[in-house]
Amino acid sequence: MSNRYPDRRSTSVATESLPQTPKKRRGTSTHVNFSPFTPTKRGLGDPDVFSPIRPTRLANFAAANLTPSLSHVDDHLIKGHHCTPSVESTHPIELQKSVDQYKHVRILSGDEERPSKRRKLGALIARFDDPLFPSSVPRSSSSYRTQTQMITPASLASRSHEYVYAQQPPSTSQLLNSIEEYGIPNKIYTDPYYSSASDVPDRPREYAGLVFNLKGGESLSNLEEWAPQSGNINDSGSAIGAPLDDTDVYGWEYASSPPTPQQIRRWLMVHPIAMSQDKPRQPSQIQGPTQANPYGLVNTPAKTSKLPMREHLHMSVLSLEIFAPSREKLLPNPDEDEIMAVFYSYQDSAGPQSAQDGTFSCERGIVAVESDCMNARRIRDHKIEFVPSELDLLNRVIDLVIEIDPDIVVGWEIQASSWGYLNARAESYGLDLGDQISRAFGRRTGSGSDQWGMRTTSTFKVIGRHVLNVWRIIRAEHNFTSHAFEHVVFQLLRRRTPWYSCETLTKWYRSTSPYHTSDLLRYFSNRVVMVLEVLDVAEVVTKNAEFARVFGVDFFSVLSRGSQFKVESFMFRIAKPESFVLLSPSKQDVGKQNAAECMPLIMEPLSAFYNSPLVVLDFQSLYPSVMIAYNYCYSTCLGRVTDFKGQNKFGVTDLHQPAGLLETLQEHMHVAPNGMVYVNQDVRKGLLGRMLTELLDTRVMVKQAMKGAKDDKALRRILDARQLGLKFIANVTYGYTSATFSGRMPAVEIADSIVQSGRETLEKAIRVINSTKKWGAKVVYGDTDSLFIYLRGKTKEQAFRIGQDMAETVTSMNPAPVKLKFEKVYLPCVLMAKKRYVGFKFESPDDSEPTFDAKGIETVRRDGIPAQQKMTETCLKILFRTQDLSKVKKYCYESWTRILENRVSPHDFIFAKEVKMGTYSDKVPPPPGVTVAARRTTNDPMDEPQYGERVPYVIMRGDPDTRLVDRAVSPGELIDNSQKQLDAVYYISRVLIPPLERIFNLVGADVRSWYDDMPKALRADQPLDPISLSPRRVKKYTAATNAFKIEEHFLSSHCINCRALTLEGLCDDCRADPITTISGLLSRLRVAEDRLRDVQLICSSCCGTAPGEPVRCESLDCPWLFERKKVEGKAERLTIIGDLVEELEDTGTNTDKDNSCVSNSDDI
Repeated sequence: MSNRYPDRRSTSVATESLPQTPKKRRGTSTHVNFSPFTPTKRGLGDPDVFSPIRPTRLANFAAANLTPSLSHVDDHLIKGHHCTPSVESTHPIELQKSVDQYKHVRILSGDEERPSKRRKLGALIARFDDPLFPSSVPRSSSSYRTQTQMITPASLASRSHEYVYAQQPPSTSQLLNSIEEYGIPNKIYTDPYYSSASDVPDRPREYAGLVFNLKGGESLSNLEEWAPQSGNINDSGSAIGAPLDDTDVYGWEYASSPPTPQQIRRWLMVHPIAMSQDKPRQPSQIQGPTQANPYGLVNTPAKTSKLPMREHLHMSVLSLEIFAPSREKLLPNPDEDEIMAVFYSYQDSAGPQSAQDGTFSCERGIVAVESDCMNARRIRDHKIEFVPSELDLLNRVIDLVIEIDPDIVVGWEIQASSWGYLNARAESYGLDLGDQISRAFGRRTGSGSDQWGMRTTSTFKVIGRHVLNVWRIIRAEHNFTSHAFEHVVFQLLRRRTPWYSCETLTKWYRSTSPYHTSDLLRYFSNRVVMVLEVLDVAEVVTKNAEFARVFGVDFFSVLSRGSQFKVESFMFRIAKPESFVLLSPSKQDVGKQNAAECMPLIMEPLSAFYNSPLVVLDFQSLYPSVMIAYNYCYSTCLGRVTDFKGQNKFGVTDLHQPAGLLETLQEHMHVAPNGMVYVNQDVRKGLLGRMLTELLDTRVMVKQAMKGAKDDKALRRILDARQLGLKFIANVTYGYTSATFSGRMPAVEIADSIVQSGRETLEKAIRVINSTKKWGAKVVYGDTDSLFIYLRGKTKEQAFRIGQDMAETVTSMNPAPVKLKFEKVYLPCVLMAKKRYVGFKFESPDDSEPTFDAKGIETVRRDGIPAQQKMTETCLKILFRTQDLSKVKKYCYESWTRILENRVSPHDFIFAKEVKMGTYSDKVPPPPGVTVAARRTTNDPMDEPQYGERVPYVIMRGDPDTRLVDRAVSPGELIDNSQKQLDAVYYISRVLIPPLERIFNLVGADVRSWYDDMPKALRADQPLDPISLSPRRVKKYTAATNAFKIEEHFLSSHCINCRALTLEGLCDDCRADPITTISGLLSRLRVAEDRLRDVQLICSSCCGTAPGEPVRCESLDCPWLFERKKVEGKAERLTIIGDLVEELEDTGTNTDKDNSCVSNSDDI
């Protein structure tokens, strides 16, 4: 808040913010300098100054705990213990002027302003002529809480001993209005600092040409030096704001004492406080999931509607999965392994898609080959249709498809399983499954391989039906870190589903227990239904059906064709009534057109940490709006003003305009920034402008209809898909004109006009914002159609108000429909580089809790690991909320220590990157994911990843000279081999620290030096539990396994129970007290068994198996898999405790027998 008097303290004191008011000691005279009134020393002879009475005699009353009355004070003054102004040096007229300056004392409560009252002087001048009139008596502390009071001569006689203001303090409105005048920020935000003085670096750090001198500690010594200013001089020559003479001040004491412990206990009994003793819940060892999203979900689940949903789909869908027993650990091979069962689920367009309780509903069935392992006598819990052979099973599937007659056939992965595997088995019998289930006879295509279908959709084709490869559709529409079925189900359906290896499924099929066969059938039956659920939740059918209706193309072309095909569909419908014919240039003609000359404006951001509001403004549909506003189109372009290189080239053609056309249309045309001429809309309205106007207007209508359909979820989904389709076409229309490589009708001149006009619109907005002083704004980043504006020292409310004002001002400067829209406020924010920023987002002034919003950094990227995302997000939130670098450093220390001590879940350290086999060069080492995929293919040719599939892998510890690709293994190998460990140093130094460095370098913190200076254990990988290398366990298991590390060749020298030094597993002290030792060992065993039971119970409930059955789930997407393997390994190591307990019991029994024999011999 600005101070109109630079040399004074602020005079506005909020009563609710004052601390507990101290009281004066009785008999003393003192005051608190709340305001800039001017007490001075005695004997100055200035009528403008008051001096406190000497407390020599009044102090005597304090010794007797008495309060002096007014008569005592008057008596004290009469005896000469007072100070009087020098009458000789003061003229009565000057005295009259000085009295006019006396003001009352007032305390402002909040922003409340009260009218001030002037004093009536009256006999006040006469009293000043009296030499016995005292200068001033300080007002008691309680008087500061009172309202403003009128001072009259009558009241002055009784209460004249008080301090008053020398000048009227400024009001709240005056202070706020003068802030901008003096250049004072409305709010001062905290800069990053170290709360612990020990964390402060020894010297300033320089980064990117800036020098950072971070402060440490929270003491007063870290405050900035006070810059003294010259005080204002009043008319009488005394400096206003002079310090108070404290020679006669005795001090203050608290009005009440702090409560005693007994009072606190009694208060707590009346006002109980719920104090939880539970430890904070941590979903992972690496802390960091968002508070509103503790389970790592990518999307927020939508609220379910309580009203009944629509009962009809657009098309019927049939989902199918197959089971074929495999050999050992190999995947099923269609050339060798027969299909034993087919599972299908069906959703009819005329049937309900949800049950009465809101759950997903569909028809399902099983067709199986009858055998000894699977027949009606053994399986009674499932409705199964048995056939005698595999050929009969194939024929039954064909008949089933013809009976149901679905519009769409789907499978999770069609190429290697589902319909693709079924088709491969049918070919072995001379059948073409695609022709058998098609609705019409089609032409035979070439015999060559369908590479495009293999990489984008599928090679299985059915004429008259749409074939959807679900995992590829999900891969194209959702940015998941993994496209495994289990991960997609978790993200979309919000539940875990198990995954079993082919070896486990084959064992269940051949098991003698019907329970295992039932588990097999239940697993595939649930899986085929979940495929339909994923399609329903992802709105694949609904959305693409609406897209097809909006675009005017067929359903499958929405999924398989590009954007140019969809734009042309619109253009054809608008061009035909206008008698326009679209060109069909060849590849050579497209390659001969002019090169693009213009580029969009993408500013290099001022990379920094912004603790004040950062406003984001965005031009709404900038390129479509520019095309409409300036009438840019193929049909409105007149070419260049002057020929370029002797040619008037336009796209792939040459323009030949009649002579004098430009002169005739001189008043009805517009020249674009790149020199191209376009006629105005009053001459001809362009086809592109008409198309875009209809698209945007229709989208506005659809969004208005969505507001009225809040309770109808199905209708809202349809309308939302429709408006997304309209938005898609509007945004890709510019791309249709600028497709210079594969374009069907490109016109680079139109594209340059659009880009340069958008660039100039953005530049004009930047100049206006930077030059308007009332906003106090600075544009720190701009990207094509958006602006990032920094408002230093402004509050959040001011940022919203100024942002709206800037958006309205810039919008009024541009032709319709170009509109600058206020989008959000970041407070605080970090701008790192182009397309990379993160901050706390506020979208409304009423938002109390911000949203963590990140673009382009590791928290939203998919090429990292979950631990990287968690650490980066958590460190940023600590920085945004506290600006305390010591807390960030402490969190990093804790996380790095867990990693070095191998106390983390491998689930947080799994990479998952796309692999495109057959596209990598042999001259350089392939990426680690490709190496892991190649090993999988070498071990099992049927396990080759699909094109574009994300392959998971981890980096193991190895020799320093080994390559990174040689240390990359699949997570399954890490689980199966307990001797392998994660490379902690690689993960910390190469994966976790670099993103933190890019962020905290901007505030002057050196994250890598934190790690280098962090105390580390010399043997961090050494087992913490001595049981791992106990002599008894080593002797028991050394014969079965070979030692992998040198540590495993040595025995532990610590006692299992008390960790004392010993070479026998148990020390002599523990053996001497077997009862205590047995109790301690069994307690450890019980803790491990309880933990194992809890984990087994969680996994059993997810898999649907009996609690006593072993859990066979091996889903790498579930973090409980790694926890279960760790607990199982620990429980296995603790099996030697049973042997030790038996040994101690036998020792105790023999000791008792010996003692009994000794006792009997003594009796004899």
